[in-house]
Amino acid sequence: MEQSITAKVPDFTPEQIKEMEKKQKEIKLILDKFQKKIFKNNKKHILGICLLPPKKEDKSKFNILVVLNETKSKVIPDFKMKERVAKDIIDIAKKVDEKINVELILLSEIKESLYDAKYELLQLIAMSAIIYDPLDFLGALKISEVHKSMTIKKFEKYVVSYIAAGSVFRGEPSHDIDVYVIIDDTDVKRMSRGELRDKLRGLILEQGYYAEQITGIKKQFHVQVYILTDFWEWVKDAHPVVFTFLRDGVPLYDRGVYNPWRLLLKMGRIKPSPESINMFM
Repeated sequence: MEQSITAKVPDFTPEQIKEMEKKQKEIKLILDKFQKKIFKNNKKHILGICLLPPKKEDKSKFNILVVLNETKSKVIPDFKMKERVAKDIIDIAKKVDEKINVELILLSEIKESLYDAKYELLQLIAMSAIIYDPLDFLGALKISEVHKSMTIKKFEKYVVSYIAAGSVFRGEPSHDIDVYVIIDDTDVKRMSRGELRDKLRGLILEQGYYAEQITGIKKQFHVQVYILTDFWEWVKDAHPVVFTFLRDGVPLYDRGVYNPWRLLLKMGRIKPSPESINMFM
């Protein structure tokens, strides 16, 4: 017998629903007050704010993540700016409500954690409630993480890298969100490499549509799918697109392919690139 979907939804009494709505309004008032106060002196430094899932050890706390944008700083990462802003924001949080627990992180620190394959924060952002996100940076991470998880769950055998790139991931204004999926086609036996690429591309693009529906992110979500052998040819031939991809990309998942190429470019070992010319000089 086919089970009804509605049977899985818990039944709440009118009193319980009223209590939940009341609690949500209280939380919103607290967070609105907090946001207004921290914007007074620090708005120019804040790239995004989101409410993270509650921690198991203390579910009464509101865990707020504040992302700081230091792209206009002379030094990156700008820890001095972070320390200065953190002190002000944490003091404000204590005055607004003792239940507010603030975590601050620089944009460059998020990127560095992803280069090091530390995806825990990314997973938390995917489950967060976005409070402030004028450039859609948090929204881009959220939809990309949801789509990445769906893609890897279905095609883990084939996915070698899932890379986020483009202006939005640099903390700059952008009209869309760009991600790249590199598929391992080196062990294909039952079909041609082109057939594998086209087959997986269709399914992965379809999952991109589902990720848009799940997250509600309105910015256009563009997914590019490449096969590993083609990408390797572009690296060898020093294709201009590869330089931009390796310089600006941020790996949301990598099985040891993207990061070595990125570091080789940085070392000036991929020729002819500006990095290799600088190394030669």
